[in-house]
Amino acid sequence: MLRRRANDAVPIGSRVLAFSSSHICARLAASRLPAVTGNDGAEFCVAAMAEERTERMALRLGLIGCGGMGRILARVIRDCVPEARVVVGYDPFEPAQAGFNREFAAAGAGSLDELLSRVDVDAVLIATPNHLHCDQTLAAAAAGKHVFCEKPMALSVGDCDRMIAACKEASLKLMVGHSARLKPLARRLREFVASGELGEPRHGHATYLFSQFKERESGLWHVNRDRSGGVLFHIGVHQIDLFHAIFGPVRRVQYAGGHYGSQVRDFDDIATILVEFASAATGVITVASVSPVPVNEAVFVLSQGYARLGDQASYLEFWAGPKQLARIESKNVSGPDAVECELRSFTGWVLHDEPPVLTGAEGRAAVAVAEAAQRARQTGGAVEVTTG
Repeated sequence: MLRRRANDAVPIGSRVLAFSSSHICARLAASRLPAVTGNDGAEFCVAAMAEERTERMALRLGLIGCGGMGRILARVIRDCVPEARVVVGYDPFEPAQAGFNREFAAAGAGSLDELLSRVDVDAVLIATPNHLHCDQTLAAAAAGKHVFCEKPMALSVGDCDRMIAACKEASLKLMVGHSARLKPLARRLREFVASGELGEPRHGHATYLFSQFKERESGLWHVNRDRSGGVLFHIGVHQIDLFHAIFGPVRRVQYAGGHYGSQVRDFDDIATILVEFASAATGVITVASVSPVPVNEAVFVLSQGYARLGDQASYLEFWAGPKQLARIESKNVSGPDAVECELRSFTGWVLHDEPPVLTGAEGRAAVAVAEAAQRARQTGGAVEVTTG
């Protein structure tokens, strides 16, 4: 499913879309995904890439964390990113390391230091439990390796700042894997909102509900706040980052939540935050790990209509009042998936200094909102978000 042909990639360039009830669906569903400009002004273009992999130009990657997410990253690199390859992987948990060794034609390292000391590693992919991200990024930067770090970037703004400073001081790239904003229909949504066809974005409401955390090869670390950060850090940062991509920076946060289930012990398993943006827009995000049915959807209210991103970003609808302008299903949209987008961008950033889709700044911004929400939980009032 991950393998792609070179002619499946998205052409370079951008376009201005004229949205109307007569042709919005056809134009959005049939067109290739255009370039997307993020909040930092960097234009991301997914270009056609040659199938041949040249050893001299390939970005040589070390995988830190060989569990479920780590192996997803490694598969996408192997199948979809011709200019990169995973040369070594390390995981202190034997089942995860064994699974990596069985699946990939790459070496296994006996320790993090061994992986970072290899001269054939140019950059690392960090896919470990959340509380390890900061120290591992600092170690990678000290060893001269570029860093792609899975979300959340860290469990505090202070740690994010340390990661950014270490990579900047060593002239290294740092990208954080916030994939929600890069899903094909999320990219369409962002382009549509930016076009202004239905006016200014005024409000967003996102809901992510699931039944419980699943045990991984690395154990059930997700249920421990010291390791995962809780539902807002571990899951909610996806919705927070998508809101950042659409509305811009958050100014203030309020919190409501509670503990209702038996799986987690030291953090709320239902968390709702009300966010106020610098633009004066507002948003509500709810994350819960005690839902009998899974829900993952978001609605965005614009001054002249609204958009719905539904069922785990599997469809996108645009409405002007009671009239539906379009409904697009992800199965009918061509173009790379979210993980492929970010890993292609990371590779192009390191090898060719191409503008990145994400940096450490976006990772820090999401953590700042989650951290402010935790303070709001403690104080019972609104909390200002720490800006960079």
